[in-house]
Amino acid sequence: MAGYVEVSRHDIRRLARHLDLGVAQFEEKHIVEVTRSGRKRIKSAHDTCQFLSADRACTVYEARPKDCRGYVCWDQDDTTVYDYAKFFLLPVAKLRRLEHEENKIDA
Repeated sequence: MAGYVEVSRHDIRRLARHLDLGVAQFEEKHIVEVTRSGRKRIKSAHDTCQFLSADRACTVYEARPKDCRGYVCWDQDDTTVYDYAKFFLLPVAKLRRLEHEENKIDA
């Protein structure tokens, strides 16, 4: 889904322990962005989360960060949120083509 995933020091320690890494190793391998204010992120705006498997399952679910704990969409049978995110990430040109094709069908 579009959005950032920030991780606290507690999140980093929990994830590192879950992945059998030291904190420094985890940060070197998995932190993708550090804001000017020093906040650390494991997922940038429109990127897919590095911890999602091919079948959209969270591979670190037990140790997931606080930002992710409020969301239950990836482990559900309902793909509505995933489908929306996938649609949202389509390039504008492709969206225009899809809209044009849909208008031809309606006509």
